[in-house]
Amino acid sequence: MKHSAYAALTGLLMLAAAASPVLAAEGTASVKVALLDMTSLMPGGTSGYGMMGRGMMGYGNQQYRMQGYGMGPGMMGYGRGPGMMGGMMHGMMSIRVDQPTVKAGPVEFDVTNWSGSVLHEMLIVSVDNPNAPLPYDYTQARVPEDQVKVMGEVSDLKPSATKALNITLPAGSYLLICNVPGHYAAGMVTPFTVSQ
Repeated sequence: MKHSAYAALTGLLMLAAAASPVLAAEGTASVKVALLDMTSLMPGGTSGYGMMGRGMMGYGNQQYRMQGYGMGPGMMGYGRGPGMMGGMMHGMMSIRVDQPTVKAGPVEFDVTNWSGSVLHEMLIVSVDNPNAPLPYDYTQARVPEDQVKVMGEVSDLKPSATKALNITLPAGSYLLICNVPGHYAAGMVTPFTVSQ
């Protein structure tokens, strides 16, 4: 009886923690960021099995995820190489924010990788025009970070992991991108504005 009461209390505390918003320090804007790909909605999770695992979409093994290739070889390919879809991955990944504009000053980004099996990251890039494409190195399938103004970064975020980034941003235009090889070209970019 004691065990079931403890389990019920633990379950209620976990539900309350999940339902309550992340509170940022007073005067700090709080932005929730979701890093998404096809595995975010598919069964199979991080085990490497299911549709996104060893079947139709690729191997799902640790080697490919850690190298940043995502799904590994298979029908979907690397997003730039073998596989039925080859280099047509654009739009299959995305970054979503709960608010696209905040006031200048301290900002806390609460970044969650909702992927079932793919490593992601988030870079905050300062831009003059959020509609202009960033420079792109096709040989490495990524944005050359030495050619853009990176303001902050959450790197190597494993599937289902969450990490906070606290940064002070001046007014201006920004892009939030994932710069794991192939992910920016696959659609992992969203504009973000900081107003006065």
